[in-house]
Amino acid sequence: MKCLNRNVLIGLGAVAVAVFFFAQSARSVLPLLLVAACPLSMVAMMFGMSKMGSSGKSCATGQADPQKAIELKDAEIARLEAMLQNNRTNHA
Repeated sequence: MKCLNRNVLIGLGAVAVAVFFFAQSARSVLPLLLVAACPLSMVAMMFGMSKMGSSGKSCATGQADPQKAIELKDAEIARLEAMLQNNRTNHA
């Protein structure tokens, strides 16, 4: 995955190590860590995306130029509309 946040994985690993070494019963806390991994990673990704949005670079397009991103999206929409129209005429 291109947009995988390495900091989230490092943070979860650090929490797992801290829980393992500092918790009195790590086996009872480990399932909680596994359940909390999804919400914690979502919060971290939302924070990262908000910072990425302020820099003006889109992860999906990899383009810093918003006009180029709009042109790419418009071309994709036109291609999909042509495919849809072709599909409708073949099934009619």
